[in-house]
Amino acid sequence: MLKNIFAATLTFSLLATAPAVANPLNLFIQQCLRYQPSLSELDLTRSVSQQAVQFEQLTLGLNNINDRLNYYRDLAINSQRESILMCQLHLADELQTLLLEPKLDQLIMNLSQSQPPYSSLAETLTKVKQRQLDINTKSQLHNAQATIRRNLTNQHIAMVFNDKTCQLPTQTSHNSDTPTANSMLKTTKPNLDVSLAKYLMSQPNEQCRKNAWLAYQSRAKDKNAASLDIIKQLLQATAFESLNTQILNAASLNEYLQQQTSNINLAPWNIGQHLASLPHQPYSGPQSANEIFTRVFTQLENLGIRIEALNLSDITDTKTVETSDTNRTNTRDGVKNTIYRVWHQQRLLGELFVSPTGQTNAHVIRYPVIGHQFAQASISYSETISNKRQANKLINAIAEAVTGLARGNKFYLINKQGKSADNHLLGQYWLSAYLRQQNDSVLSQREQVVQDYRRQLRVIRSKVIIDFYLNEPSKQQQLSMAFKDSFNQEWQYATDLAFSFNGIANEGVNYYLPLWHQSLVSMIFESSKSSVTERQVFDILVVNEDNLTLMEQMFIILTPPNDPSSLIRRAFNAGHLQK
Repeated sequence: MLKNIFAATLTFSLLATAPAVANPLNLFIQQCLRYQPSLSELDLTRSVSQQAVQFEQLTLGLNNINDRLNYYRDLAINSQRESILMCQLHLADELQTLLLEPKLDQLIMNLSQSQPPYSSLAETLTKVKQRQLDINTKSQLHNAQATIRRNLTNQHIAMVFNDKTCQLPTQTSHNSDTPTANSMLKTTKPNLDVSLAKYLMSQPNEQCRKNAWLAYQSRAKDKNAASLDIIKQLLQATAFESLNTQILNAASLNEYLQQQTSNINLAPWNIGQHLASLPHQPYSGPQSANEIFTRVFTQLENLGIRIEALNLSDITDTKTVETSDTNRTNTRDGVKNTIYRVWHQQRLLGELFVSPTGQTNAHVIRYPVIGHQFAQASISYSETISNKRQANKLINAIAEAVTGLARGNKFYLINKQGKSADNHLLGQYWLSAYLRQQNDSVLSQREQVVQDYRRQLRVIRSKVIIDFYLNEPSKQQQLSMAFKDSFNQEWQYATDLAFSFNGIANEGVNYYLPLWHQSLVSMIFESSKSSVTERQVFDILVVNEDNLTLMEQMFIILTPPNDPSSLIRRAFNAGHLQK
């Protein structure tokens, strides 16, 4: 299988919601399994620009189908998983065939001898070819990742107390919400994560809480050790290559993580009880998703993004309002199932499907390619907002959708990947932060504790991943000290943290990226040139029509000094201020 096959679309357009998946999915699978892309018609005697356009036409279907597959994979029910897997395997085979065609090598050579954006397309195609693994290696990698994921989510285990004093008095019933020592491995319900959380909240003895939490981190160690070794053997040689696009190397990343380390003096096994002891501050922000949509759509206008609703007569409980400056129609007090047309200045970006469901998330269904296709994205959302986390999640979903719609290159692969697979994430983080400004308030004491804890947990996990890929054997004492630096608690076997989360197998070294991007975003807000407007920042980071590197983007946006070494130092300081 292929983890990051490119992307694609169907010829039909639908409002993308989970209840609508069943029938379109069957049609999609049939189209997927019949699809066979080929470069046989690629005419390499034409001009470079014509070759690039023809290549885009011949491969856009494969890219669109793959994106649609990724969209359906998140929505499908268990009975549909096998069909989706068949489609995924078929696309992987077709991609492999495509990359081995001799015409592709000649095309890359022709493009590389030209000017941007054609040379940029050649560079991206070369990286795609280099990242391809042979079938056996690919199978080993995905099997190892799946094994780790399965073992970490295994619920056929229960808490067993060797020290009876750690067993809570209420744990006497076999049907209790928290598994008892008598449950052993027979209990599959309730969820172990929930059981542990309840136990940590109820257990007054800190040493018992610590033992339970540490045991939970090591629950899959024996089963996952072999799979992690396989992943390390396969990826170790290239694990740190992606740092180049972020102007970092292994040494500077280590230094950055150390700068991000802050002793919160709160052990993970104590955080539940500590939060319970803090005063609860009632949420005073927007109470409905519709209010957030209205605010955010207005904010986006300042960046040149115009959003207009279609099919207004079919929208339930919707009022329309004419705005004097743009003479356009917007929805208010009832987004419901709505299709929006999204513009950036005078350029039509595509369609945004918005639908109320029980959960909030976003999907880019089809990426834009200037001159070839408009984009499609979807947002599902919970209608009621009861806390700041839910409000921020919706804002982040809107930012993700708009970022996907607004990319401004004429080639799909550059719009999807940019200079690297994570190139567009900085723009998304910046847009989320920009849109949250109007909704942000001073964090409550509880919110600050949660934010600090989550940050330090990502810091220590990032250190564990770097140690995992760099050191042989692992530096046990170094990681034990790192754990103490963040939580002020001893953990002799802190290397066991490597067996407790999926990130080490999936994101790998890139697990640190959210921290780094947040530091860069802070630096952009604090140190942008006075001549650079927020609309220009959006164009540079999100649209990025010229496919600029991170260094080039920062040079345009930030005040001097903005050479690579100064940028790294300033990012360290910006990140430090966040703490």
